[in-house]
Amino acid sequence: MLNSLTSFRYIAALMVFIFHLEYFSQFQLGSAGVQFFFILSGFILAYNYHSKFMEINYISIKKFYIARFAKIYPVHLLTFIISAPLVIFYFHPNGLYFIKLAIISAINLLLVQSFIPDRGTYFNFNGVSWTLSVEAVFYLLLPFLLWIFTKIKIKTNILKSILVLIAVWIVLFILNANLNEDSHFLVWLLHIFPLTRLFEFSTGILLALIFVEKSNRVTVNKTRFTIIEILSLLLFVGALLASVGLDIGIVGGVYFVPTWCMLIYTFAHQGGVLSKALSNKFLVYLGEISFSFYMIHLLVINYFSYLNLDKSVNFLICFLLSLLLSALIYKYYEEPMRKRIRFGTNKKEAIIYRQTRVEQS
Repeated sequence: MLNSLTSFRYIAALMVFIFHLEYFSQFQLGSAGVQFFFILSGFILAYNYHSKFMEINYISIKKFYIARFAKIYPVHLLTFIISAPLVIFYFHPNGLYFIKLAIISAINLLLVQSFIPDRGTYFNFNGVSWTLSVEAVFYLLLPFLLWIFTKIKIKTNILKSILVLIAVWIVLFILNANLNEDSHFLVWLLHIFPLTRLFEFSTGILLALIFVEKSNRVTVNKTRFTIIEILSLLLFVGALLASVGLDIGIVGGVYFVPTWCMLIYTFAHQGGVLSKALSNKFLVYLGEISFSFYMIHLLVINYFSYLNLDKSVNFLICFLLSLLLSALIYKYYEEPMRKRIRFGTNKKEAIIYRQTRVEQS
Protein backbone atom coordinates (compact mmCIF):
# COMPACT_ATOMS: atom_id res chain seq x y z
CA MET A 1 0.00 0.00 0.00
CA LEU A 2 1.24 3.46 -0.90
CA ASN A 3 0.48 4.92 2.51
CA SER A 4 2.29 8.22 2.05
CA LEU A 5 0.21 8.99 -1.06
CA THR A 6 -2.96 8.05 0.83
CA SER A 7 -2.10 10.70 3.41
CA PHE A 8 -1.50 13.24 0.66
CA ARG A 9 -5.07 12.65 -0.50
CA TYR A 10 -6.33 14.21 2.71
CA ILE A 11 -3.91 17.12 2.39
CA ALA A 12 -5.25 17.78 -1.11
CA ALA A 13 -8.85 17.54 0.13
CA LEU A 14 -7.99 19.99 2.91
CA MET A 15 -6.57 22.39 0.32
CA VAL A 16 -9.91 22.33 -1.52
CA PHE A 17 -11.74 22.88 1.79
CA ILE A 18 -9.59 25.93 2.59
CA PHE A 19 -10.18 27.30 -0.90
CA HIS A 20 -13.95 27.00 -0.57
CA LEU A 21 -13.86 28.91 2.71
CA GLU A 22 -11.90 31.61 0.85
CA TYR A 23 -8.77 31.43 2.95
CA PHE A 24 -5.46 32.08 1.15
CA SER A 25 -7.46 32.59 -2.05
CA GLN A 26 -4.42 34.12 -3.74
CA PHE A 27 -2.88 30.64 -3.98
CA GLN A 28 -5.74 28.86 -5.82
CA LEU A 29 -5.46 25.85 -3.50
CA GLY A 30 -8.64 24.37 -4.96
CA SER A 31 -7.19 24.10 -8.45
CA ALA A 32 -3.99 22.63 -7.05
CA GLY A 33 -5.91 20.00 -5.10
CA VAL A 34 -8.04 18.97 -8.08
CA GLN A 35 -4.97 18.63 -10.31
CA PHE A 36 -3.41 16.40 -7.66
CA PHE A 37 -6.49 14.16 -7.52
CA PHE A 38 -6.62 13.71 -11.29
CA ILE A 39 -2.94 12.80 -11.55
CA LEU A 40 -3.01 10.55 -8.49
CA SER A 41 -6.12 8.80 -9.81
CA GLY A 42 -4.28 7.85 -13.00
CA PHE A 43 -1.19 6.84 -11.05
CA ILE A 44 -2.92 4.60 -8.49
CA LEU A 45 -5.25 2.94 -10.97
CA ALA A 46 -2.44 2.22 -13.42
CA TYR A 47 -0.26 0.99 -10.56
CA ASN A 48 -2.97 -1.47 -9.50
CA TYR A 49 -4.32 -2.52 -12.89
CA HIS A 50 -1.39 -2.23 -15.34
CA SER A 51 -1.04 -6.00 -15.69
CA LYS A 52 -4.79 -6.68 -15.91
CA PHE A 53 -5.49 -4.75 -19.10
CA MET A 54 -2.57 -5.77 -21.27
CA GLU A 55 -5.30 -7.41 -23.35
CA ILE A 56 -8.97 -6.50 -23.64
CA ASN A 57 -10.76 -8.76 -21.21
CA TYR A 58 -14.45 -7.95 -20.86
CA ILE A 59 -14.82 -9.78 -17.55
CA SER A 60 -11.96 -7.78 -16.02
CA ILE A 61 -13.37 -4.56 -17.47
CA LYS A 62 -16.80 -5.31 -16.01
CA LYS A 63 -15.31 -5.98 -12.57
CA PHE A 64 -13.29 -2.76 -12.80
CA TYR A 65 -16.35 -0.70 -13.74
CA ILE A 66 -18.36 -2.18 -10.87
CA ALA A 67 -15.51 -1.46 -8.44
CA ARG A 68 -15.28 2.16 -9.58
CA PHE A 69 -19.05 2.64 -9.50
CA ALA A 70 -19.11 1.17 -5.98
CA LYS A 71 -16.39 3.60 -4.94
CA ILE A 72 -17.89 6.89 -6.05
CA TYR A 73 -21.62 6.61 -6.73
CA PRO A 74 -23.11 5.83 -3.30
CA VAL A 75 -21.45 8.90 -1.76
CA HIS A 76 -22.41 10.97 -4.80
CA LEU A 77 -26.04 9.91 -4.39
CA LEU A 78 -26.01 10.67 -0.66
CA THR A 79 -24.53 14.16 -1.11
CA PHE A 80 -26.95 14.82 -3.97
CA ILE A 81 -29.84 14.19 -1.60
CA ILE A 82 -28.26 16.35 1.12
CA SER A 83 -27.76 19.19 -1.36
CA ALA A 84 -31.31 19.02 -2.75
CA PRO A 85 -32.87 21.48 -0.23
CA LEU A 86 -30.27 24.09 -1.19
CA VAL A 87 -31.12 23.72 -4.88
CA ILE A 88 -34.88 23.62 -4.36
CA PHE A 89 -34.66 26.78 -2.24
CA TYR A 90 -32.71 28.49 -5.02
CA PHE A 91 -35.26 27.75 -7.74
CA HIS A 92 -38.25 30.07 -7.98
CA PRO A 93 -41.50 28.17 -8.67
CA ASN A 94 -43.06 28.88 -12.06
CA GLY A 95 -44.39 26.98 -15.03
CA LEU A 96 -40.97 25.52 -15.87
CA TYR A 97 -39.86 24.91 -12.30
CA PHE A 98 -40.32 21.17 -12.11
CA ILE A 99 -39.09 20.58 -15.67
CA LYS A 100 -35.88 22.52 -15.10
CA LEU A 101 -35.31 20.88 -11.72
CA ALA A 102 -35.87 17.42 -13.19
CA ILE A 103 -33.43 18.04 -16.05
CA ILE A 104 -30.71 19.39 -13.77
CA SER A 105 -31.25 16.49 -11.38
CA ALA A 106 -31.00 13.90 -14.16
CA ILE A 107 -27.81 15.47 -15.52
CA ASN A 108 -26.23 15.41 -12.07
CA LEU A 109 -27.35 11.88 -11.17
CA LEU A 110 -26.07 10.56 -14.51
CA LEU A 111 -22.71 12.26 -13.85
CA VAL A 112 -22.66 14.04 -17.19
CA GLN A 113 -22.64 17.61 -15.85
CA SER A 114 -19.04 18.22 -16.90
CA PHE A 115 -20.15 17.84 -20.53
CA ILE A 116 -22.55 20.77 -20.27
CA PRO A 117 -20.85 24.15 -20.93
CA ASP A 118 -22.95 25.99 -18.38
CA ARG A 119 -21.62 27.00 -14.97
CA GLY A 120 -25.07 26.78 -13.42
CA THR A 121 -25.26 23.13 -14.54
CA TYR A 122 -21.83 21.68 -13.81
CA PHE A 123 -21.61 23.36 -10.41
CA ASN A 124 -25.18 22.53 -9.41
CA PHE A 125 -26.26 20.47 -6.39
CA ASN A 126 -23.01 19.38 -4.69
CA GLY A 127 -20.61 21.66 -6.55
CA VAL A 128 -17.56 19.41 -6.24
CA SER A 129 -19.33 16.51 -7.97
CA TRP A 130 -18.28 17.90 -11.35
CA THR A 131 -14.94 16.21 -10.68
CA LEU A 132 -16.74 12.87 -10.31
CA SER A 133 -18.24 13.45 -13.73
CA VAL A 134 -14.70 13.86 -15.06
CA GLU A 135 -13.43 10.85 -13.10
CA ALA A 136 -16.25 8.71 -14.52
CA VAL A 137 -14.84 9.34 -18.00
CA PHE A 138 -11.37 8.43 -16.74
CA TYR A 139 -12.69 5.14 -15.38
CA LEU A 140 -14.46 4.31 -18.63
CA LEU A 141 -11.27 4.89 -20.60
CA LEU A 142 -8.66 3.41 -18.27
CA PRO A 143 -8.76 -0.23 -19.49
CA PHE A 144 -8.41 0.92 -23.08
CA LEU A 145 -5.70 3.46 -22.30
CA LEU A 146 -3.64 0.79 -20.53
CA TRP A 147 -4.22 -1.57 -23.46
CA ILE A 148 -3.10 1.11 -25.94
CA PHE A 149 -0.05 1.98 -23.85
CA THR A 150 0.85 -1.71 -23.82
CA LYS A 151 0.45 -2.03 -27.58
CA ILE A 152 2.66 0.97 -28.34
CA LYS A 153 5.22 -0.37 -25.87
CA ILE A 154 5.28 2.78 -23.83
CA LYS A 155 7.59 1.18 -21.23
CA THR A 156 10.34 0.93 -23.84
CA ASN A 157 9.65 4.42 -25.18
CA ILE A 158 9.57 6.31 -21.91
CA LEU A 159 11.63 9.28 -23.09
CA LYS A 160 9.48 9.81 -26.20
CA SER A 161 6.31 9.53 -24.10
CA ILE A 162 7.58 12.11 -21.62
CA LEU A 163 8.49 14.47 -24.45
CA VAL A 164 4.99 14.14 -25.92
CA LEU A 165 3.42 14.91 -22.53
CA ILE A 166 5.69 17.92 -22.08
CA ALA A 167 4.65 19.19 -25.51
CA VAL A 168 0.96 18.79 -24.65
CA TRP A 169 1.53 20.47 -21.27
CA ILE A 170 3.15 23.47 -23.00
CA VAL A 171 0.22 23.77 -25.43
CA LEU A 172 -2.33 23.62 -22.60
CA PHE A 173 -0.29 26.07 -20.53
CA ILE A 174 -0.24 28.57 -23.42
CA LEU A 175 -3.98 28.15 -24.02
CA ASN A 176 -4.69 28.78 -20.33
CA ALA A 177 -2.33 31.76 -20.34
CA ASN A 178 -4.50 33.38 -23.00
CA LEU A 179 -7.76 32.42 -21.36
CA ASN A 180 -10.27 35.19 -20.79
CA GLU A 181 -12.16 34.41 -17.60
CA ASP A 182 -15.21 36.13 -19.08
CA SER A 183 -15.30 33.53 -21.84
CA HIS A 184 -17.41 30.94 -20.03
CA PHE A 185 -17.24 28.45 -22.88
CA LEU A 186 -13.41 28.44 -22.91
CA VAL A 187 -13.29 28.20 -19.12
CA TRP A 188 -15.49 25.12 -19.38
CA LEU A 189 -13.47 23.69 -22.26
CA LEU A 190 -10.07 24.08 -20.57
CA HIS A 191 -10.97 23.54 -16.90
CA ILE A 192 -14.08 21.32 -16.79
CA PHE A 193 -14.40 19.29 -20.00
CA PRO A 194 -13.32 15.68 -19.26
CA LEU A 195 -11.28 15.16 -22.43
CA THR A 196 -9.16 18.19 -21.60
CA ARG A 197 -8.58 17.00 -18.04
CA LEU A 198 -7.69 13.58 -19.46
CA PHE A 199 -4.17 14.99 -19.84
CA GLU A 200 -3.63 14.94 -16.07
CA PHE A 201 -5.05 11.43 -15.76
CA SER A 202 -2.88 10.16 -18.63
CA THR A 203 0.15 11.79 -17.05
CA GLY A 204 -0.57 9.86 -13.86
CA ILE A 205 -0.84 6.63 -15.86
CA LEU A 206 2.51 7.20 -17.56
CA LEU A 207 4.08 8.09 -14.22
CA ALA A 208 2.84 4.80 -12.73
CA LEU A 209 4.12 2.75 -15.66
CA ILE A 210 7.53 4.35 -15.28
CA PHE A 211 7.42 3.70 -11.54
CA VAL A 212 6.51 0.03 -12.04
CA GLU A 213 9.26 -0.37 -14.63
CA LYS A 214 12.00 1.41 -12.67
CA SER A 215 11.19 0.95 -8.97
CA ASN A 216 12.67 -2.54 -8.71
CA ARG A 217 15.97 -1.16 -9.97
CA VAL A 218 16.09 1.65 -7.43
CA THR A 219 18.18 1.13 -4.33
CA VAL A 220 16.35 2.75 -1.45
CA ASN A 221 18.72 5.00 0.45
CA LYS A 222 16.94 6.65 3.38
CA THR A 223 19.10 9.78 3.43
CA ARG A 224 18.97 10.29 -0.32
CA PHE A 225 15.22 9.81 -0.47
CA THR A 226 14.67 12.13 2.47
CA ILE A 227 16.55 14.86 0.63
CA ILE A 228 14.55 14.23 -2.56
CA GLU A 229 11.29 14.28 -0.61
CA ILE A 230 12.19 17.62 0.96
CA LEU A 231 13.18 19.01 -2.44
CA SER A 232 9.91 17.87 -4.03
CA LEU A 233 7.93 19.59 -1.27
CA LEU A 234 10.00 22.76 -1.64
CA LEU A 235 9.39 22.63 -5.38
CA PHE A 236 5.64 22.54 -4.81
CA VAL A 237 5.78 25.34 -2.22
CA GLY A 238 7.86 27.40 -4.65
CA ALA A 239 5.33 26.82 -7.43
CA LEU A 240 2.54 27.77 -5.03
CA LEU A 241 4.24 31.02 -4.06
CA ALA A 242 5.02 31.85 -7.69
CA SER A 243 1.37 31.30 -8.64
CA VAL A 244 0.30 34.43 -6.75
CA GLY A 245 1.43 36.67 -9.59
CA LEU A 246 -0.11 34.53 -12.34
CA ASP A 247 -3.47 34.73 -14.03
CA ILE A 248 -6.16 32.49 -12.51
CA GLY A 249 -6.61 30.82 -15.89
CA ILE A 250 -3.02 29.56 -15.86
CA VAL A 251 -3.12 28.27 -12.29
CA GLY A 252 -6.48 26.60 -12.82
CA GLY A 253 -5.25 24.68 -15.83
CA VAL A 254 -2.16 22.46 -15.77
CA TYR A 255 0.19 24.71 -13.80
CA PHE A 256 0.85 22.29 -10.91
CA VAL A 257 1.17 19.13 -13.00
CA PRO A 258 5.02 19.00 -13.08
CA THR A 259 5.41 19.60 -9.34
CA TRP A 260 2.70 17.08 -8.45
CA CYS A 261 4.36 14.51 -10.71
CA MET A 262 7.66 15.03 -8.95
CA LEU A 263 6.01 14.71 -5.54
CA ILE A 264 3.89 11.65 -6.36
CA TYR A 265 6.75 9.77 -8.01
CA THR A 266 9.10 10.56 -5.13
CA PHE A 267 6.75 9.63 -2.28
CA ALA A 268 5.57 6.48 -4.06
CA HIS A 269 8.96 4.96 -3.25
CA GLN A 270 8.29 5.52 0.47
CA GLY A 271 12.01 5.63 1.11
CA GLY A 272 12.57 8.75 3.22
CA VAL A 273 11.79 10.12 6.66
CA LEU A 274 8.87 12.21 5.41
CA SER A 275 7.28 9.16 3.80
CA LYS A 276 7.55 7.31 7.08
CA ALA A 277 5.92 10.21 8.91
CA LEU A 278 3.09 10.31 6.37
CA SER A 279 2.58 6.57 6.85
CA ASN A 280 1.36 7.24 10.39
CA LYS A 281 -1.88 5.31 10.94
CA PHE A 282 -3.90 8.41 11.79
CA LEU A 283 -2.77 10.28 8.66
CA VAL A 284 -3.46 7.22 6.52
CA TYR A 285 -6.93 7.01 8.08
CA LEU A 286 -7.56 10.66 7.18
CA GLY A 287 -6.53 9.77 3.65
CA GLU A 288 -9.00 6.90 3.60
CA ILE A 289 -11.89 9.14 4.64
CA SER A 290 -10.74 11.95 2.34
CA PHE A 291 -13.24 11.10 -0.41
CA SER A 292 -16.17 11.48 1.99
CA PHE A 293 -14.55 14.64 3.38
CA TYR A 294 -14.14 16.04 -0.12
CA MET A 295 -17.74 15.25 -1.02
CA ILE A 296 -19.40 16.59 2.15
CA HIS A 297 -17.34 19.67 3.03
CA LEU A 298 -18.86 22.12 0.54
CA LEU A 299 -22.38 21.22 1.63
CA VAL A 300 -21.45 21.89 5.25
CA ILE A 301 -19.98 25.24 4.20
CA ASN A 302 -23.07 26.15 2.15
CA TYR A 303 -25.52 25.29 4.92
CA PHE A 304 -23.56 27.21 7.56
CA SER A 305 -23.23 30.24 5.28
CA TYR A 306 -26.81 31.11 6.21
CA LEU A 307 -25.80 31.61 9.84
CA ASN A 308 -23.37 34.46 9.10
CA LEU A 309 -20.91 33.31 11.77
CA ASP A 310 -17.58 34.92 12.50
CA LYS A 311 -15.13 33.75 9.84
CA SER A 312 -12.74 31.96 12.20
CA VAL A 313 -15.63 30.34 14.14
CA ASN A 314 -17.24 29.29 10.87
CA PHE A 315 -13.94 27.73 9.72
CA LEU A 316 -13.56 25.72 12.91
CA ILE A 317 -17.17 24.49 12.97
CA CYS A 318 -17.20 23.59 9.27
CA PHE A 319 -13.89 21.76 9.55
CA LEU A 320 -14.81 19.74 12.63
CA LEU A 321 -18.27 18.91 11.33
CA SER A 322 -16.94 17.93 7.89
CA LEU A 323 -14.34 15.72 9.56
CA LEU A 324 -16.92 14.08 11.83
CA LEU A 325 -19.41 13.52 9.03
CA SER A 326 -16.76 12.11 6.70
CA ALA A 327 -15.69 9.61 9.37
CA LEU A 328 -19.30 8.53 9.93
CA ILE A 329 -20.09 8.35 6.22
CA TYR A 330 -16.93 6.33 5.54
CA LYS A 331 -17.59 3.80 8.30
CA TYR A 332 -21.35 3.37 8.10
CA TYR A 333 -22.10 4.13 4.46
CA GLU A 334 -19.21 4.48 2.00
CA GLU A 335 -17.36 1.27 2.84
CA PRO A 336 -20.43 -0.92 3.53
CA MET A 337 -22.06 0.20 0.26
CA ARG A 338 -18.87 -0.31 -1.69
CA LYS A 339 -18.49 -3.86 -0.41
CA ARG A 340 -22.17 -4.66 -0.96
CA ILE A 341 -22.11 -3.46 -4.57
CA ARG A 342 -18.80 -5.17 -5.37
CA PHE A 343 -19.30 -8.47 -3.60
CA GLY A 344 -23.00 -8.77 -2.74
CA THR A 345 -23.35 -11.58 -0.25
CA ASN A 346 -20.04 -13.21 -1.23
CA LYS A 347 -18.33 -12.87 2.17
CA LYS A 348 -15.32 -14.94 1.13
CA GLU A 349 -14.44 -12.63 -1.74
CA ALA A 350 -14.97 -9.59 0.49
CA ILE A 351 -12.53 -11.01 3.05
CA ILE A 352 -9.93 -11.63 0.34
CA TYR A 353 -10.44 -8.08 -0.89
CA ARG A 354 -9.99 -6.68 2.61
CA GLN A 355 -6.76 -8.60 3.06
CA THR A 356 -5.24 -7.62 -0.26
CA ARG A 357 -6.69 -4.16 -0.81
CA VAL A 358 -4.23 -1.72 -2.32
CA GLU A 359 -6.60 0.70 -3.99
CA GLN A 360 -5.95 4.23 -2.81
CA SER A 361 -8.12 6.17 -5.24
